[in-house]
Amino acid sequence: MGRRLPVLARPPRSKRFTLAGIRCSLPTSFDCRALLSSIAPLAFGAGKSIVFASAADVIDSSHGAWLRLIYTEACRRLGYDFELRPYPTRRAAAMSDSGTVDGEINRVSDYGVQRPNLIRVATSHFSMQFGAYGQRALPIGAGWQGLSGRGEWRVEYRSGVVRCQSRLTALIAPSRLSHVSTAALGIRKLAQGRTDIYVDLDSVVDAVLAQPEFADASIRKLAVVETVQMHAFVRHTNPALAIQLASVLAAMHTEGVIEKYRRVPVSG
Repeated sequence: MGRRLPVLARPPRSKRFTLAGIRCSLPTSFDCRALLSSIAPLAFGAGKSIVFASAADVIDSSHGAWLRLIYTEACRRLGYDFELRPYPTRRAAAMSDSGTVDGEINRVSDYGVQRPNLIRVATSHFSMQFGAYGQRALPIGAGWQGLSGRGEWRVEYRSGVVRCQSRLTALIAPSRLSHVSTAALGIRKLAQGRTDIYVDLDSVVDAVLAQPEFADASIRKLAVVETVQMHAFVRHTNPALAIQLASVLAAMHTEGVIEKYRRVPVSG
């Protein structure tokens, strides 16, 4: 007489569901909702934000609107929300130094030389121009060197703009060089004849000159001093984020997305 085979237990009933396009099944006793709630933040970045600091003057300019569009999309592709916080220019640097924010969003390519706690995002989002502004025509030469003049011009720049500080302090005597906390104050002093030249990013100055206060001011751009590539910088504690953002920005350039955003009208 043959051996009786053991009776196999019936497999437990299972729940079937689809996760990220994959058909899955789990025992009925398994808490599917607990599983999904535990993995959703990891898969989709729910509740995670990348917070960047920037100079308030830049955020208020046309380039500020462009930055918001670019990095909102870049962070979305990485599964993050995006937040841009405005500060006085020097304060923005202090916020990234302290770790209050994840980095600074719009700095020149060599900014990290003076900020070793920051990592540059290798892909530039766009370029910007530094311009020299004045009320009267002045024989300004080419580049930063052209601002040295004949040793008589009073030159001013916005505090915390490292490019201006490093270039101008090497060219202009301390008695003729000053800095202000905001572009509006710099343009106001220029309009009052208290300085001869104000140097800043052109879109920042353009936004200030569009204000009613300066409607009758005869201030003009005297020269383009330099065109520079602008980058985001993230804290050294998150090198993976710098790599991810560089990759996403490169893809957005290739797709034409960043240029498309530049043409989006800025609401007043």
